[in-house]
Amino acid sequence: MKKRNKVALLALGLVAIGMAASSCTANFCTNKEKSRIAFVIEPGVSEYVVSSEAPVIENADINKVGTNVYQVVKFNEDKTFAKSAQLNAIISSAKANGIYTPANEYFYKFDEIVLNNALTASNLSVDDANITVEQINEALKVNGYLKFYRVEDDNVYANYKAINSKLRNDPELDLEKAASVDFENAYISAVSQVVETFRSCITTVEGEYGNYGSQNDTVHLEGVTWGEAWGKGGHVIEGLIVYPVAWLVDTFANAFAGPARDFTRGVPQLLSLILVTVIVRLFIFLVTIKSTLSQQKMTALQPELAKIQQKYPNANTNQAQKQRLAEEQMRLYKKHKVNPLSQLLVLIVQFPIFIGVWGAMQGSAVLATGAVFASDKWAGLHLSDSIWTILRAGPASNVSGFWAAFGLIILMSVSQFISMKVPQWIQKARTKKVARMGVNPAQKSQNRTANIISYVMLAMIIIMGFTLPAAMGVYWFIGAIVSLIQTLLTQYVFIGKKRKK
Repeated sequence: MKKRNKVALLALGLVAIGMAASSCTANFCTNKEKSRIAFVIEPGVSEYVVSSEAPVIENADINKVGTNVYQVVKFNEDKTFAKSAQLNAIISSAKANGIYTPANEYFYKFDEIVLNNALTASNLSVDDANITVEQINEALKVNGYLKFYRVEDDNVYANYKAINSKLRNDPELDLEKAASVDFENAYISAVSQVVETFRSCITTVEGEYGNYGSQNDTVHLEGVTWGEAWGKGGHVIEGLIVYPVAWLVDTFANAFAGPARDFTRGVPQLLSLILVTVIVRLFIFLVTIKSTLSQQKMTALQPELAKIQQKYPNANTNQAQKQRLAEEQMRLYKKHKVNPLSQLLVLIVQFPIFIGVWGAMQGSAVLATGAVFASDKWAGLHLSDSIWTILRAGPASNVSGFWAAFGLIILMSVSQFISMKVPQWIQKARTKKVARMGVNPAQKSQNRTANIISYVMLAMIIIMGFTLPAAMGVYWFIGAIVSLIQTLLTQYVFIGKKRKK
């Protein structure tokens, strides 16, 4: 196998390992919070109005469920439910897989039970003549999750199963119209798959967060402590990195938002993200400062290394020249106290921090709330959405979000390219004046391998930038700027000291 192919396969392997490792960070959402997310995603098919007489609404079924409360179920032109796109998808999938789907009456009855449970939990009743639509909607917002959640055993879908069991034995509803166990399992599986994609439940302040469902609704989150983070997933990384980074994001965002805690425009989140990125990158620099300076020394020594390499032009094929080249290089490294393997320490430190930051960006509730550049006319960029998801929707569906995502991926890509190439450009500039005695195959091979690795790493970051939350795009963009400044400063300091000597 050619060396170039080996390098490419190694890079792809690192990408695969990174993707797998990042998915292993724990989901901080509690079962109660998962149930709340599930209800926002699939709230049922019903809306409610309060009137002494049944309203007249086209393309809708209307049923009286209380003294003055009427259940309204609206339909699309294709006879699917207007309110729940998720339920329509579940029904369509069930039919395609040969699973019997319940009659409409089943869904009406199910929603009526959910309404009564939510109102009871809010100390209200459908038989209260003075009940208002606002009270009904508030009760469903606060307690609608009881459609799924059973408090007694902290079970996400226990109530959903219990209501289905009740309806299958309801004498007023024919058994054939109720949901079968197969449909029940298909429903739970589909909803669960969507719920598990939402991981943004890390917050230090209890409140409403997120952009869930087709209406970008918020969900009530109760907050996570550092002690609880250590018990998540059985991994050290949650307590050591994920929670502290998410805590910093949350703390700074709340500070920038002020007492009103207004996150709708996304400015506090963006400022917090920038500040946290700088802190994380500075932390990495301080931990690996010895190795980083060793790398900078390596760059500064390129003219001397080039002179040595010119003395042994056939080191690639001549074993004696190869050995003498290695010996002279090692003497040069020892003289200047340089460790050529120092890059490994930087990678060892950076990798778990990267995974932890990734998990924190996914898990931060405040980053999943509101939208950057949002206005009364434009929907903004949700930092929890992937850039690819936003770009795929096109500019017409989300003008501000589309162009913000487009600009972010361009800035991230350019900044990463520059931060990676600057050390190579410095090296090239320093070796430019070295007398050339002929083509050195060994040096040429090393340069080619370095270029391949750089471009593969750049492509890897850009691809992940498309697929990961937009918050990671901001992290990489700011991180590239910090890295560029760090390179220039360390080069300036090192070269300045060398000139003084």
